[in-house]
Amino acid sequence: MQASGYQSIQKSNALAISQFEKSRDLFEQLGDTAEARLAEIWAVQLLPEVAKIAASRRRLLEFITFAANRKFQVLLPTGYYWLANGEFHQNEISDSNKHFRMALRLAEAGDNTFEVQHVQDNLASNYSELAELEPALFYAGKMLHDRELYYQSASQYRRDKGTLSGISLKLGFFSTALNLSQESLEIARETWPGQSMVNDSLRRVIFAAAAKEDFATALKYANDSMQLALKAGQSAENTRMTARINLLLANLKSQKKDCDNALTDYDKALELYQLIPEFSDRLYEIHKGKLFCFQQLSRQEDFSSELNAVLKLSEKYRATIREDESRQAFFASEQVIYDAAAANALERHDSRVAFDFVEASKSRSLLDFVESGKTIAEVEKKFGPVAQPLSLTEIQARMPEQVQLVQYAVLPDRLAIWVLSKSRFDLIEKPVTATELERKIEAYQTSIIAKGSPDEIHQAGRELYDLLVPAGLEGARQLCIVSDSFLHQLAFASLVAPSGKYLVQEFALSYAPSASVLVLASEDARRKEQVTNEGLLSIGNPDFDREENSNLADLQAAATEARDIAGDYRKSLQLLSGEATKDQFLRNFADFEVVHFAGHFVANRQSPGNSKLLFAGGDLRSKELGAFKLPKVKLFVLSACETGFERYNKSEGAIGIARTLLALGAPLVVASQWQVDSEPTKDLMLAFHRNRTQKGMTSAESLRQAQLEMLDREETKAPVYWAAFSLYGGYANY
Repeated sequence: MQASGYQSIQKSNALAISQFEKSRDLFEQLGDTAEARLAEIWAVQLLPEVAKIAASRRRLLEFITFAANRKFQVLLPTGYYWLANGEFHQNEISDSNKHFRMALRLAEAGDNTFEVQHVQDNLASNYSELAELEPALFYAGKMLHDRELYYQSASQYRRDKGTLSGISLKLGFFSTALNLSQESLEIARETWPGQSMVNDSLRRVIFAAAAKEDFATALKYANDSMQLALKAGQSAENTRMTARINLLLANLKSQKKDCDNALTDYDKALELYQLIPEFSDRLYEIHKGKLFCFQQLSRQEDFSSELNAVLKLSEKYRATIREDESRQAFFASEQVIYDAAAANALERHDSRVAFDFVEASKSRSLLDFVESGKTIAEVEKKFGPVAQPLSLTEIQARMPEQVQLVQYAVLPDRLAIWVLSKSRFDLIEKPVTATELERKIEAYQTSIIAKGSPDEIHQAGRELYDLLVPAGLEGARQLCIVSDSFLHQLAFASLVAPSGKYLVQEFALSYAPSASVLVLASEDARRKEQVTNEGLLSIGNPDFDREENSNLADLQAAATEARDIAGDYRKSLQLLSGEATKDQFLRNFADFEVVHFAGHFVANRQSPGNSKLLFAGGDLRSKELGAFKLPKVKLFVLSACETGFERYNKSEGAIGIARTLLALGAPLVVASQWQVDSEPTKDLMLAFHRNRTQKGMTSAESLRQAQLEMLDREETKAPVYWAAFSLYGGYANY
């Protein structure tokens, strides 16, 4: 009976399930529990193919419990593998990846080499779908490394080629992706002619051909795929296959700007998916495709209706992704939705709705952490209700009286700038393309950091001021910048006004990831300002591992900086050189109102979670901070290189350790945008703290005055010496 089940898979999944279930029952009657469970796992892994994911999940959970109790170690990883597979089809992304990783650990512990590679393949594919390419490449690399460890079946070889094709596609290696997908297709056609594996491989070829803009080839393979599906007859499995092919055809026609016919195929795909409601993993893609077709066809009413459906699905999908890095990756790739929505609202001259769309797209993952009051680890472990951005009305009602906000949206063909205070709301649009603006900013920043010609820097700073700084700003109010896209790497303080003054000479400046985060951080700062007798934790020049970091200098100026700053506070704890250990820092940093770190920070742009502060006796990686919360900290100063900006994410904004500290509950963070010199930084920081403690200035004004002191000195007047440091977070009176 079990052999009959294996043979039936080639013909009908429903028949195979029936045969395996009969086999299971017979083995149970004979008292052969192990064989009965083996038959059961074959049956339940096929249930999703006949649109019975919920039943599969219930039986898999029972199977896993039974296998764990009976210590059937060989079967456990298989149970978790198929549980994760079903969860992915229902958009339960975090649970899916968690259970795949559990399957991998169990398979590795049991030396189950086949299952190890099976799981690695799916993890690589899952992370690739999320556009989180670093873990995708990690698992793909392990998969390739293990290839020679055991006999590899044609099925596994085909899957490997397909997964690598998908990752190559995401990386932009289109020819490689096409070659790999064609190899996968060749194996499928030779081994399983006319079966579903052929269609799986055909999809890979279609994706790769479309990416190369070889639409004739892509459409040919798509039509081949449709014919194969239609020949297979009526079943839930074939309904799903046909739906996916209609979606493929729709996407191809949309890329060719054949939107009328694309919409027909999108609607067919949607109709078919409604027949198999347990498969929800492609609904977002369908509605997103329709949205851009309506935009292309200028069907305004349909666009607005479809936009509501897309945003609703986006929020629903978002709630299933707990991990911060995964959410960053996925929603960076989906930023085009919010850009299209904002652009559409601007075309209708509805600046308030456009602002709401822009605000809804900014730093949503950070907003979850700030609003939750929990540690990053707690939020990621058990995801609660998704934080909603504040409306324009709420922002204006709750933002501090002393602040004016300038918020940007970089759209493909224009730059939108909003000026916002409790009593003002204005929109300014600049006809500059994103490409042109990015080129100007990158050239300007490069020139500053490279200590280029003062005249050239001054001229470029003037041009950018005219583009980016609205007229009519009030000098008495703190100016908060909410950047967008590549604007996050720009030191606004260094822009040059028509008067010849730098922007920092006109305003006390701060930066916020979004208007909503500005409001929440300001309210947190207001609660904490009642504590006036501030305690300081001052870390200076930790005695880091010189062998591992041989390219980094000893920072004697940082030790002096940390020691001298401590004199400005009534109570302080100094951790200098060898005493500045990671353990001592973690034991104390949440218990002080002000924390000052003067030392080395090593940025990891590929994986910001692995960026690290260097301490004596061990490094502290950014992701390790996720287990902590900062209920007392009012101000966190990072007197080190590149602590404010490591890279930018299209939706989340500036990614760096400053963002992590905001997520932990620090309402104000001082951090840097590029590598800084130790001696001038010491002078800047001493002046900053002196202004706060002795002159009673706000943190924003204290930083501004410290920067102005640097400007007054001939040896440090160039922007590279003073413009790197910025204040991030909310407004505070301290």
